[in-house]
Amino acid sequence: MTQAAFGEFCWNELATSDVKKAKDFYGKVFGWQFREIESKEMTYTLIQCNDKEMAGIWQIPKDQQSHIPPHWMAYIYVQDVSEALKKAKQHGAQEVKGITQAGEMGRFAIIVDPTGAHVALWESFE
Repeated sequence: MTQAAFGEFCWNELATSDVKKAKDFYGKVFGWQFREIESKEMTYTLIQCNDKEMAGIWQIPKDQQSHIPPHWMAYIYVQDVSEALKKAKQHGAQEVKGITQAGEMGRFAIIVDPTGAHVALWESFE
């Protein structure tokens, strides 16, 4: 995660049905490098550009590919994801994915804003 202040975009993430093809494309077009992190649940690919980790890639599970299309997701830094989610819903957002822990890194939730745009809220444990 990049360092961010409250309300700033702090991370981007590609959800894809073909991680290998995505790495090949973005590596050739932008010169990005990649590093895999293994966990019990999945392999997560970190994207590096100019020696800085700036985004990630994850494989959409085959049984979910019919209803989750490949997409980029932006994350906004919040101090408390529970409070941010509550406030967003009070102002017209809809909760798409409830608060989810991301290993030891932090917690996130995904909302749809009143215009229909998806965005993730990120609380870091660091």
